[in-house]
Amino acid sequence: MKIFNIHLEFNSINLYKAIDSRIADKKAGYVCVCDSSVLTRTFKEPEYRKIINGAFVNSCDGSSICTLANKLYGPGLVSVNGPEIFAKYIKLSYKQVIIGNTDGIVQMVRNKIHQDGEDDSYITHLQVPFCTVDKFDYKAIAEKINQEGYDIIWVSLGNPKQEIFMSKLLPYLNKGVMFGIGAALNFWVGDLALPKFHIGPMRFIWLTRIFQDPIRQIKMNWPIIKTLPKIYFQEKQRKNKKKQFGMILW
Repeated sequence: MKIFNIHLEFNSINLYKAIDSRIADKKAGYVCVCDSSVLTRTFKEPEYRKIINGAFVNSCDGSSICTLANKLYGPGLVSVNGPEIFAKYIKLSYKQVIIGNTDGIVQMVRNKIHQDGEDDSYITHLQVPFCTVDKFDYKAIAEKINQEGYDIIWVSLGNPKQEIFMSKLLPYLNKGVMFGIGAALNFWVGDLALPKFHIGPMRFIWLTRIFQDPIRQIKMNWPIIKTLPKIYFQEKQRKNKKKQFGMILW
């Protein structure tokens, strides 16, 4: 479904079907996990929006986005966040590599898998240099990935870096589904806490992160708070215009 000028999948069955099919076909591609931060940036930066729409499927990672979408086109649209996607695939026996994050967090991932009585030998950690997206040697990184033949590539660099990274790495890959997952690993191992409270579909993950890191998170979230109403009313105008001319929205 194209909404807010980006393609988002609000149906978990369709989302996982697209991912499973891409893995089974041994094709390369990337998945963007789109939260309010990603959506806000796509509204302001056309080049970044092009990168997001270059994914073969995108999940809606944000109850706030989902709530706005349901006001316009719902009900029935649901979000599938990064920790949920990571939890679904990390324990499957696909050959997997984690790019970015820290050795400590990756070891916590391994430990959690061990605690559940499972083997973690199918998971590798590939650290990349701390640099801007233009400084990575994408060809060299892809050679390492292609040599090992990974099925799943978790990219944990934070947005917008990870989405740009995936788009630049893609041309060099033979196969492998990349996921831009940010801090999903941290949530999954309990390094960051997912909120236990909610109001309807609103999970308030962003509010939880503000309490955990107030200075950084308030600075990051203020542009989102200012921009989301603009995005909503732009989409509402688009919907009304399409309806007026009898056009199909998705």
